[in-house]
Amino acid sequence: MNIHLVSIIIPVFNRTHLIAKTLDSVLAQTYTNWECLIIDDGSTDQTPQVVQAYITKDSRFKYVLRSNEYLPGGNGARNYGLKLSLGTYINFLDSDDILLPNKLEHQLALLQSHNANYCICQTEWIDVTKNLSLGLRSKSISSHKRLEDYICYQIFWSTGAPLWKKEFIMTHKLQFDETLKQSQEYDFHIKALAIDDNYIPTAKVLIQLIKHEDNLSNNWMASSEKVISNVLVKANTLKNYNSVLSKKCQLKLLEMVTLVYKDQLLLKNYRCAKNVQKMLLEMLTHMPVPSSKKTLFYIKTYVIYWSYIIFGKGYKLLKPMYVGKLV
Repeated sequence: MNIHLVSIIIPVFNRTHLIAKTLDSVLAQTYTNWECLIIDDGSTDQTPQVVQAYITKDSRFKYVLRSNEYLPGGNGARNYGLKLSLGTYINFLDSDDILLPNKLEHQLALLQSHNANYCICQTEWIDVTKNLSLGLRSKSISSHKRLEDYICYQIFWSTGAPLWKKEFIMTHKLQFDETLKQSQEYDFHIKALAIDDNYIPTAKVLIQLIKHEDNLSNNWMASSEKVISNVLVKANTLKNYNSVLSKKCQLKLLEMVTLVYKDQLLLKNYRCAKNVQKMLLEMLTHMPVPSSKKTLFYIKTYVIYWSYIIFGKGYKLLKPMYVGKLV
């Protein structure tokens, strides 16, 4: 038997109707040397009672309330779970995801036979009500330019897809940013890739994301907090990794935030748009373009803003910068 303990960390909040399927998938693992830390972020439904039934059945499950030393939210719960974990390996898992039975066994074998700090598998969307596969979460999880392609969404994976060596996470003090309301896994994975992008990819689907009402109705563009978090991650990515990113990647980051700014104006969310504009203009200072282009872009961000304030339109007044227009 493999002696290495795997810590599965699940943040949970009011998941009475979903958590059982997730915990059943943990129980079904062919690799049995695991602990499952369920970190409750303050559930007010029957989640504690559902979890307690699993603890009674199997002592490998542990239920803990998030410590007040960590901010409310899934990020604080994950970080607290990481602190409590005893495993050599870590698998973060959302409370509505399902592990396929050989998830841990397959990835652990790959990590132990290769010199890598983490292994990433493919993820599949599932509609359980129709017993139907909705396809892969991302067409690809690997490329020759992993950091840049992840930043630009050319490759992508879910929170639960990687199996991590805990030593790697702790050595580099990797944490989920507890202030973020959106894009927290995007931020975490970018930080990991910037440190080491030599992970092991496996094309096997080893985790499933379940389609349900909550994740389908989660329109982050309608939440100012989530919009700001999304843009902040992209702005910080450009600022922190500017020296290692290609011009194409830098411009793609600026383009993504430009489109968010325009969409917030279109939604007439002017206060949020103003905050996005501030970050957009800060990003502009890091761009590899002539000062004349920066000045013109700067002016146009204000022109479109006041066009929406006065006339309620003007979407085409501000266009993203593209690589082909740098010269």
